[in-house]
Formats: sequence, structure tokens, C-alpha cells
Amino acid sequence: MTILGGLSSVATAAPKLTVSVKSTQLGAMFAPKNVIAIWIEGPAAGINPGPFVKTIGRWAETRKVDLVAWRNKAGINDIDAVSGATRLDHAMTLTAEWDLKDKLGVLVPDGVYTVRMEMADGNSTTTGQNNQGTFTFTKGLVADTKTIPADPVAPALPKWLDITIDFNPIAGECNNAVLDPGETCDPPGSCPTTCAAPDSCATATLTGSAATCNAACVIATITSCTNGDGCCAEGCTAADDDDCFMPSSDINSGCAAGTGDGNGPLVAFALFGAAVMFSRRRRR
Repeated sequence: MTILGGLSSVATAAPKLTVSVKSTQLGAMFAPKNVIAIWIEGPAAGINPGPFVKTIGRWAETRKVDLVAWRNKAGINDIDAVSGATRLDHAMTLTAEWDLKDKLGVLVPDGVYTVRMEMADGNSTTTGQNNQGTFTFTKGLVADTKTIPADPVAPALPKWLDITIDFNPIAGECNNAVLDPGETCDPPGSCPTTCAAPDSCATATLTGSAATCNAACVIATITSCTNGDGCCAEGCTAADDDDCFMPSSDINSGCAAGTGDGNGPLVAFALFGAAVMFSRRRRR
């Protein structure tokens, strides 16, 4: 098996945090419409959670004032990570990604960080009027992935569903023009979008995605003896693969092995024809 994807060079890996979650409504005056913010608070001695680090996802614009906890931390004029406007409902899973850099673009140090999230579906003036979520992960040399079930305190009325907090210390960065570990192409425009087999004795399958810089063409050699596929695979003969009779077939060391002149299929076809004619004459 061969993988073709435009591999060129490998650079120092970059860490990445991916947060995915589904929200639920409170039923305030704007429901099911809602606004949401997801942000990071950092470690600090004697403080848990620590100070505000960065907003990594915000689905709110004109009604961002209703995100009281986020506003108290980030400030109403925070412009980081505007992922979308007011949401119409809670049907879609939200995904927010963070490159572990603060608002100044500096990589944050290792430690325990807090992921905060808040949802509002009304005119809120206190944090208690909104759905709040608080989760932690550890930034370090080891991956830290958590799948968190619904709130065990109120299982009938969970605030957040399908929560995944995934920290990968070597995830890399797609679309940074550097081939990070786990990537096969970067930028996305260099990634393959279609795949073609080199001949009929092979298959080509497109795996991954250009959007995540891991698209690749996987080339696999055909090893089965199958009639009519245009390939006389290695080890196949005229007895178990009729392609070994056809001059137009691709030969993969099958019945052509040892002929040395590339005419194996033609020779086999001629011998078969002669055998049939001889058989008919004997019957007469």
C-alpha cells in the first residue's frame, strides 16, 4: 500500500484544544434563539479558575450583552473568536478551537486551564439567569481528552450535552503552510481532491479532508483473481482469472511471469485457442 499526499517537510508540532458541545434552552423570552460564548481562564496560584485568557468561540453580536459571566471576564468590547450571530435554536453541535495562544499571540505556559461556557436566551442581568458550564484540562506534553456526560445533579434538565474537551499537544495547524505532524498536505489548496489508480491492477481511495490538511490518496495493489476487471494479478492464471487471456489486460506478475517479453497474455490466449481447435478436430 502506498500513500500519496504531497509530503514535503515536518516542522515543530503545535498544540491544539478542540471543544465541542450541544446547548439546551432555558425558555426565556427569546427562546429558542440564543447566544453563547466559550472562553478560557488560566491557572493562577490560589485562584480557581484563574484570570481570563481568551475567547475561543462566540455566537453573539448585538445580544452579547446578555452573556453576563463572559462580559464580566472578557469585557463587552472583546473581539476574539466571533463564530457566528445569534443562533436560531439548539440543533447543531458547536465546535471551538484554540491554538493555546493568549490575546497577544503568545503561547501560554503548561498548567491546568478552565473552559467556561455560557448560554443566554433572554435579557439577562445576572449570571444565574443563564446556563453556565465549567470544565478543566491540563496543558502539557501529554494529550488530555475528556468526554463529559450530562449534569448528574439534574439529569432530566441537562444544561449541556455531548461535551468533549480534547487537548492535543502535537495537533499542528492546518493552513499554516507547514506540514505539521498528522498532516499530509498544507495549505489545503495543495491537497488532493480526486485520486486515480496508476493501472487497473490497483485501486485509489481518497482519505481524510483538505479542510483538515490530512487528505491523501491510498493506492492498494489488487491481489484477487477476478474475472473481467482488466487485471491479471500476481499468482493468477488462466484457470482462475479470464483477464490472463486478454492482451489488453494489465499484468501484475500473474500468468505473464517468466515470459520476459510482455506477451504473456497473448501467448496464453493463442494456446487456449489452439487447444479448443484440437479438441474439436478430435471429436470429428
